[in-house]
Amino acid sequence: MANPNYRGKKPTPKIPRSIIVIYILMIIVLLGICAGVFIVLFSSSTDDAKNSSSSSSVSLIVTSSSSSSSSKPEIPESSSDDIIYTSSDETSSESSSTSSEIYWSETYDLSFFEDDLFIGDSIFTGLYLYPDYLSMSQVAAGVGLTPYGAMNKTLDDKGMTAVEYAATKQPKRIFIMLGSNAMAGTDHSGLESSYRELLSRLMGVCPNADICCISITPTARKNDYPRIDNSEVREVNKHIKNMCSELGLKYCDLYSIISDEDGYFLDDFAEVDGMHFKGRTYAVMLSELQRIM
Repeated sequence: MANPNYRGKKPTPKIPRSIIVIYILMIIVLLGICAGVFIVLFSSSTDDAKNSSSSSSVSLIVTSSSSSSSSKPEIPESSSDDIIYTSSDETSSESSSTSSEIYWSETYDLSFFEDDLFIGDSIFTGLYLYPDYLSMSQVAAGVGLTPYGAMNKTLDDKGMTAVEYAATKQPKRIFIMLGSNAMAGTDHSGLESSYRELLSRLMGVCPNADICCISITPTARKNDYPRIDNSEVREVNKHIKNMCSELGLKYCDLYSIISDEDGYFLDDFAEVDGMHFKGRTYAVMLSELQRIM
């Protein structure tokens, strides 16, 4: 006979299946949100690190004081990126009074210069002697050429003077780099006078051409031209720059770009004689000329 006082265990109430499903979905959603936030934060920090690393590999910034004896950073031979050099040494740059930053690049568009003429001495002959630069028809240059010689000396490969060739060619732009062969000695009044006359004649025979004068370049610490003093070169360059300003012409301060803190031609750009250009130096010059023009 059953005990009337025995009640037994009450059955445990069951949670509806729909509620369980809802709980599971909520947990999955919360886990998904947490994972998403983690991925976004991790991705952002990784991108910042990559961008920081990339920017530091593309451009190099070096700061020096006037008391420092270190030179500009060595340039990788295969580099084509822009490099920025910052210096507070007033003697390191002709243009230090107006800008403390010097840029050099080896990137340029060769087609930009296809209608132009380059007038210069033996340094400019490298523009067609090195491959991948200009054709001989774009260059009126000769060994030992001076501003006076550009007006009066017949060039062997042209059969006429540089000024006469310019008049025949009627280029879109004329780039001039002359003066190194007339730097020996202390009196440069004749050089400056003949340079001004050369500019006047070119403006007369090529009235539609844009003219740009390129600074006389420095000599390296070890060079074969002891009679050329870089301080004199900088002084003559100031006069050339002033002439360009007076006549409304362009001026390219290549000296500052390829020289070290003491004004010497950087070994990265100078040939073994301490004056002529390595092949890559022409790329630096063309890049700067395109930027200026």
